[in-house]
Amino acid sequence: MPKPENRHFTPKTYFKSNPLLKFLENLDIRELWTSVSYTNRNDTIPFWLKLAEKGLNGAFESKSTFKGLCEIMMQIAQREDHNKGVQNFNYSEDITNFMAVLSSLSPRAYEFFRTNLAGQSLRNIRLLRKKSEEHILDTSICLENMARFKRLADSMNYNGPVIAMTDNTKLRPRLGYSASLGCIVGSTFSLNQARVNDYNEVNTVIQNMVANKAIAKQVRLYLLQIPLPKFPPVVIGLIPNNGNETSAQILKMHEEVLEIARQLSIHIVSVGSDGAISEFNAQKHLMAKNTGLTKSFNDPLYNVNFTCPIFPGVGPVIRVSDSLHARKSARNALFSGARLLTLGHYTATYIQILDLCEQADSVLYRKDVINCDRQDDGASYRLFCSSFLNQVMNPDTSENIRYGLFIYLFVIGELIDAYQNRTISHLERARMVMMAYFFLTIWKSYIRSVALNNPNYVSLEKNFLATQTFNILISLAESLILLIVSYRDYYNSYPLLPWLHGSEGCEHFFGLCRQINNDFTFSDLLYMVPKVSYMYKAYMTGKLNEVIKDKTSGVGKNNSILFILYEIKF
Repeated sequence: MPKPENRHFTPKTYFKSNPLLKFLENLDIRELWTSVSYTNRNDTIPFWLKLAEKGLNGAFESKSTFKGLCEIMMQIAQREDHNKGVQNFNYSEDITNFMAVLSSLSPRAYEFFRTNLAGQSLRNIRLLRKKSEEHILDTSICLENMARFKRLADSMNYNGPVIAMTDNTKLRPRLGYSASLGCIVGSTFSLNQARVNDYNEVNTVIQNMVANKAIAKQVRLYLLQIPLPKFPPVVIGLIPNNGNETSAQILKMHEEVLEIARQLSIHIVSVGSDGAISEFNAQKHLMAKNTGLTKSFNDPLYNVNFTCPIFPGVGPVIRVSDSLHARKSARNALFSGARLLTLGHYTATYIQILDLCEQADSVLYRKDVINCDRQDDGASYRLFCSSFLNQVMNPDTSENIRYGLFIYLFVIGELIDAYQNRTISHLERARMVMMAYFFLTIWKSYIRSVALNNPNYVSLEKNFLATQTFNILISLAESLILLIVSYRDYYNSYPLLPWLHGSEGCEHFFGLCRQINNDFTFSDLLYMVPKVSYMYKAYMTGKLNEVIKDKTSGVGKNNSILFILYEIKF
């Protein structure tokens, strides 16, 4: 059968002499004939027919990146058939995101992919990033940075609650020059102090930085995010520091964010951090700020008084400590040899966990307990999961000495689960956090009262949680109740997703940065922001799998044990 483009040159007698060829002029019959002829020739359906059959049956509907690649290869084949060039292809959004992420992780790997398959040039991908609004032209918290977020929200006609979050991470101390900023970067100097207008000024500025010991060792990241699924955060500040920030300095940054939010009518509902003492104290001072209006939840009978300020033009602002960091702090409290956590006649100790870890069917790994990483999210998840709780109270192995461990793991696990669980109601969340709130408060009062009668044997410093850990856990209960009340009164048309409130977005952002460069300088970070933002957007669509996934998912519901719970009436 001649090809369609050669039909014009084929004598008509060729078709008249063979009736089959006349029928094959019908495209559907020709496709059927091709399938049959291939089958008769090879006794098996060819690979391409199998692939086409799978595609028609929807086997690749969820593989949008693969579909995008197939579309490009089809365009290449069609153009080669017509002796046309292979420029100016139409790339789908999914394959574009894939190529942008791959080129960010490894330009050489992307070039290898592009050479053997297809794809845009690195130059075109860089132009795509340059056209985005993710380039930082001012590293401080300023109107322009927050206006980028406002433009994003306005483009989607969004006028609901917004979450702010901040976190600190280490830098490789090194100075560099940024052409876009026109100054020496990597120091704690302001942009005006670090600006150079002439080549001869470079040495003078650098010597001044070195003399003042102003080379930054850490950087503070500020993000704004719409608290809904698949909305990437926006960087509004990258502030280099030496790691010795005070709570007053962090509080000043919070106030700058809220002031600009007022000017732009951005309704920030929560300010999240990971619970470091300076950050926690800054949040505490922010909650105590006198704005003339407050939002509160009170119950004099149980001595409950949760309050947050209402900022004019912004709305109620609530501090939120990151729940996953709180879970790690609670785990570390068990592993500390400086304290013996005492719960009535029972205790919660490291040796109990070590014994359970040694069992053949233990949920925990040895590395979770012995020479463990104190910041391991996966280990903290396994310690508070329901499977380990069952192991703690296994009838075959349980002893009275483990009751204290079970109670501690259950109560703290419920508190964290109130934030991380995706399926329970807000009323159930409120019950869970209030149970933890009352338990922790009563536990502290019990230790204090026992210490009065037995000061030589019992004290808060030796038999109770560290003050900072206790304050973080109590604040989690307070924050969730205030979030529920604030959403009810101010944002009742928007869903409350408590697992998005905190500083996990900052952790994720830093994690993506370290995928590109594990030991970056401040100058490297500035260049990585557009790449990371593009990667974040690609991952948030849910159509690309991350190269390095989080160690855990959200914590599941721990157990269904009966406790006397405090009934909150809304």
